[in-house]
Amino acid sequence: MRPSEHSLPPSQRGTSRRLGAGVGSGNVGRVQLVVATIIALVLGAVPLYYWGRPSPVASSDATSSAASISRPPVDPAKSLLAAALDGGVQTEAIGMGRVWVDSCKRGNTRATGDQCDRQPFFEEALVKAVLENPSCAPKSGKQVSISYALRVDYGDKTVQVFAGKTGSVRKKDAQPSIDCIQQMLPPPSWDVLPHQYTKYIIAVLATYPGDGTGR
Repeated sequence: MRPSEHSLPPSQRGTSRRLGAGVGSGNVGRVQLVVATIIALVLGAVPLYYWGRPSPVASSDATSSAASISRPPVDPAKSLLAAALDGGVQTEAIGMGRVWVDSCKRGNTRATGDQCDRQPFFEEALVKAVLENPSCAPKSGKQVSISYALRVDYGDKTVQVFAGKTGSVRKKDAQPSIDCIQQMLPPPSWDVLPHQYTKYIIAVLATYPGDGTGR
């Protein structure tokens, strides 16, 4: 049989208690050390994470900067052209009303402008030629206007500029300006342009302030 603790001499019984107490204190100390180490690592890692993390504002600013760099600059000429196509435009050199389709025809069938399909290529070509070439204006010291009309013929594949009836300068007086605008028109790609009719009249009214010569 195992002798009881009371059977040990008093000196040995004290030594046994001290040894047991020492072992328990060592275990607790190691646990506390491990816990303290984990806490220290966590507390150290959190600031490092936020310190190294990119700022949302900076990221947003970088994205905005990249977008602004990739976005092409606004073309003033295109803005004026869009305004002229939409409802008219006024510059120091020229005033222009809205371009419109005056009439269209297919065989013996003739239709007015509101019944015709639009012709974006030719409308833009006419507006751009007039808007970007104010030097084609008639030589006059006072304000004058020309109704530039464009005859489009898909059958003959021809375009011809002539003076309409609504301008103050018509017929032979307008011919130099008419010839000037005619030369500025781009060649059309007839085979790819959609159209419901074979002939169209497209027009735009241009007003010039005069060249100040007093004539």
